[in-house]
Amino acid sequence: MLMGDVAIKAMNYIWKRQTDKNVIPSGSTYKLRKEKFFIDNKRVFPSYLQTGGNYLIEKSKRVMIAEDLKEAFEIIRR
Repeated sequence: MLMGDVAIKAMNYIWKRQTDKNVIPSGSTYKLRKEKFFIDNKRVFPSYLQTGGNYLIEKSKRVMIAEDLKEAFEIIRR
């Protein structure tokens, strides 16, 4: 899971140096998290950072993070 913009940018930076393309396209996280992205047949999840003022204020972000974690755990169990 890529938790936050910095993690997404770091993954794109690393991957772009190897393949000349981004793993995660530019855009809003809430839109991107509905799509599936893969690196070497491994799922990559763009999600939100679990800290900060917005996390405490915005209930919708907490719900989205919980959904992302649930999906990641389901993949791990397979």
